[in-house]
Amino acid sequence: MKRAFLLFLGLLGLGKAVSPGDPAPILEAVDSYGRKVDFRGKWVVLWFYPKAKSPGCTAQAKRYAELYEAFKALGAEVFGVSHDPAQEQCEFVERLALKGGMIPDPQGTLARAYGVKSLFGFYSRDTFLISPEGRVEKVWRNVNPFKDADTVLAYLRARR
Repeated sequence: MKRAFLLFLGLLGLGKAVSPGDPAPILEAVDSYGRKVDFRGKWVVLWFYPKAKSPGCTAQAKRYAELYEAFKALGAEVFGVSHDPAQEQCEFVERLALKGGMIPDPQGTLARAYGVKSLFGFYSRDTFLISPEGRVEKVWRNVNPFKDADTVLAYLRARR
């Protein structure tokens, strides 16, 4: 019975949730353009979103792009993560002239590692701040796509 329940959770994409202070479970990935990204040695914002080109995700991505230089000035890299394939993310970036990076996660590897819920490939809106030391600094679950980037930037400014 327990094994069946764990299999069911795996199909939903539910992994062990990370908490502030935990080591970041994954510290490198490949972005939508095929470039390796390393999360070590800098602040990293990972914002998980349900679907490229949808209204809420578009608003969230545009706000991160508007604040991108402020994040960079604080030594932070910003990456959106979704189940979308790389090609769809690239189209999303190019159509909206987004800044920061996008990480395709079609297998759900990052989502499971960070405990992001997934239903039929649509991730919950969760945001993680990873410290330069490779630890989870802060976790925001079920974020408001219109306020997420501002909330994370305010936290990072207060932290520094």
